[in-house]
Amino acid sequence: IPAWWTSGHDQLQQFLDTKVHSGRVIHLNDSPGGRRVAAILYGRPEPDLRGRANFNSALGAMNPNAFIRRAERQRPVLMLLAGVHGAEIEAMVSCLSILGVMETGHDLMGVAQPALAHKLARLRLIVIPLANPDGRARVPYDGWVGLPEQEMHRVGQGTRRDGSLYGWPDCKAVHPMDGDVGFLGGYFDDEGVNLMHDEWTAPMSPTTASLLKLVRDEAPDILLNMHSYSLPPGILACAFVPMTVKQRIADFANRYYANLDLAGIAHNRIPAPTADGVAPNLNLTGIAWHTGADLPITHESPHGFGDVAAHFDYPTILTAHHILIETACDALLENHP
Repeated sequence: IPAWWTSGHDQLQQFLDTKVHSGRVIHLNDSPGGRRVAAILYGRPEPDLRGRANFNSALGAMNPNAFIRRAERQRPVLMLLAGVHGAEIEAMVSCLSILGVMETGHDLMGVAQPALAHKLARLRLIVIPLANPDGRARVPYDGWVGLPEQEMHRVGQGTRRDGSLYGWPDCKAVHPMDGDVGFLGGYFDDEGVNLMHDEWTAPMSPTTASLLKLVRDEAPDILLNMHSYSLPPGILACAFVPMTVKQRIADFANRYYANLDLAGIAHNRIPAPTADGVAPNLNLTGIAWHTGADLPITHESPHGFGDVAAHFDYPTILTAHHILIETACDALLENHP
């Protein structure tokens, strides 16, 4: 693992404490395990643009401006969310790399990023580098490149008492995860809650409540909910949002994939903007739209094992995240000359 690949729980906290100076670090909440969940804010907020209604009521009034007058923003708002699942390390590293760009103009690899830094500086930027520190603290690895996929499933999704893997999607069939648990996977906080599938009307995790409050308060124009899996980089479809939002997600994926093509990086398929199928789930990305995120996007990064291992080493994984985030910047700034 390269020395610059900063992904351990303690490393992340030390980075925030010692290397973030121009950004404002705020404490969102303590995890059930007593660990800090933080957000880092850059750029001037524009509270005068807020209306007098929450997002849902504004839609009921058929007047989204009653929530916020987005078109008048001088600084579009980008929210980066990582570490919802504690074993999905790659986006945590990418968030620290973006913080490095904001603070020094250089990414974690030490590469100057003047164009990306200039674009980010024109935004209101909110970075949550580790939403589930409990899960991350339970993961004994700092990266997955070249490791067995089965080990990621063991550590990420956990095991039963007999050592058998829960795997995906069976790890979601008990929630909160308790009872027949041998190893509690990094998916979950110390109370067994998977933040991606909390109870939205009565959140079980204090972090879920804090994240949704942050979405309400900041009303991001794009929210990138960044995860990891075994395939090339991909944008996932989102259920329980309007077809217009599904189409915008597909359009973003097309733009992102075109940028990956230019860099010679493989990618997954464009998510088809279709009607929700049988038993769709309203996950954290979907509820973020209902809370006030204008374009919520789930991104999946490769871990770097299995069939894609030969194509995704640590520098390539981080570069793909930089391209993702710069694609979001370009989409936000194209109407803000």
